[in-house]
Amino acid sequence: MFPAPLRLFFVVVPLLVAAGALAMAAFPRRMTAWQLRSPDGSTQRLEPSGTRLLLMRIMGVVVAGLALLMLFTSQAIFP
Repeated sequence: MFPAPLRLFFVVVPLLVAAGALAMAAFPRRMTAWQLRSPDGSTQRLEPSGTRLLLMRIMGVVVAGLALLMLFTSQAIFP
């Protein structure tokens, strides 16, 4: 039997990873947009292509699924 802080670690970390991955899947454009400022003071906004946004959504869902799977399996292995 593991002490409570270690068991808490195995619960909190997968939840944080899943939350971050779902946020990346839900808002990929907002989380990857860059705003550049040139020396003359003008600004330019760089955004990823549509294919990259789609792959970021897919990978966000996959990573969130793996994190939640890790959460539930750690609960089954470490009761």
